[in-house]
Amino acid sequence: MSYVEQTSEYRYAGDYTLDNLDIISTNGKMYSLIDLQLETNIYQSIFKPFMKIEIAVQDSAGLLNEMKGGIVGGEILYVSFKTSDPSIRFNKLAFLVNKISNRFRHNEGSERYIIEGFSIEYFTTIDKKISQAYGGTSGSKISDIVEAIYQEYIMTKEVKSIYTYLKNNNRRADKLGVGRRVKKDTTTGLHKCIIPNMNPIQAIYYLAKDSVDEDVASKYMFYETFQGFQYRSLGKLAVEEPDEFANKYVYYPSVNDQKESPSKAFFNIIDMGRIKDVDLLDNMSQGLFASTTIELDPLRKKAVTTEYDYQKEVNRFGKLNKFKIAGGANKNAIVHLKTSRRGHDQDKVFAKEAPLSSRDVLKDPIRDSYFKHLTNNILRLTLYGNSKLNAGETLNAEFSPATSYDVPEGDKYTSGKYLVFKTRHKFNKSQYQTIVECVKDTGLKE
Repeated sequence: MSYVEQTSEYRYAGDYTLDNLDIISTNGKMYSLIDLQLETNIYQSIFKPFMKIEIAVQDSAGLLNEMKGGIVGGEILYVSFKTSDPSIRFNKLAFLVNKISNRFRHNEGSERYIIEGFSIEYFTTIDKKISQAYGGTSGSKISDIVEAIYQEYIMTKEVKSIYTYLKNNNRRADKLGVGRRVKKDTTTGLHKCIIPNMNPIQAIYYLAKDSVDEDVASKYMFYETFQGFQYRSLGKLAVEEPDEFANKYVYYPSVNDQKESPSKAFFNIIDMGRIKDVDLLDNMSQGLFASTTIELDPLRKKAVTTEYDYQKEVNRFGKLNKFKIAGGANKNAIVHLKTSRRGHDQDKVFAKEAPLSSRDVLKDPIRDSYFKHLTNNILRLTLYGNSKLNAGETLNAEFSPATSYDVPEGDKYTSGKYLVFKTRHKFNKSQYQTIVECVKDTGLKE
């Protein structure tokens, strides 16, 4: 069933197509939630390994009584939706029910509740542990080790069987195709390690700390989007250009969206809020501008002190906008004390052990500084529903000055390129919105 017929262009901003919103009981019976839903929210975050769905239901059909045993957890949720543009493909997603919450009688013959679900893979990893060596005798790239963990412990035979079952019941999920592999930025160097009884996600986060690529910060994130699982370097995400459906958002509150063509109004920002603005004391004390690292090598009984200076490194950062953040701090604003085996592979005593890439502790202050640089400004934007927009992608946004709409250049400090950290795709029976939390380093012009 579709609420919005697909047309050659939008009928109105927020127009979307919902083909399926189903719950499949543990005994295989399928029920549509399209007529029962009050609101559906799908969440992504580059800090979370799995997507989450919440469906607010007004149930006057006795769904819980109709389902044998009610909802007990583990039921399949299937959703297929997209922005109503013929060039945009459907997002076909599958989740498993975790719980029901906020359940109450709304009125006589009706009750409301929220069905919460997570990606299927969450349930197959939550109780698993890895105790295994990786890298063999010659070592492997960490990105390849992450792929191996994904294939063995996340995209398991059990998970694949659920996706196959959905396909056989005309509910094909995207994971049956592109989701079979992780989209990853290839790491450099070779690595040998033993995962010591860790959950698969804990193991990937552990490996992310050791991951290094051509980017100076090499801050890796593991997360899930509509395009599958991602193992990406934050610096490389920042330099990617926005998709055509995210490259010209504008915020001019005086504009009446109803008087513009639907396709143009699509790029109007409905609302914006500031989560974080410049904070000099925080930047000084949390390692943006300067820090000191003391490396302790207990085997060689040596200590090496290295100073980090933002002004010397910032031009190597993968930036969203081109300028530096003003300010400075004492080199001892943060002091990192680390143990290290750096250089053992070139030491005539320890080289016989053939040590491979142990953790590069000098990356830690760079990563801390880069993250503070990138998150200098954080906004929350409410957009008309964009089913192509995912966490980890960039967008361009232009803002009018807060005090006047007559400045030709707009708000040069707020306008610019942003990296999306979190998305919330929110739709009901009539409209679809995408709410994003996005970050930006500096302004467009000095």
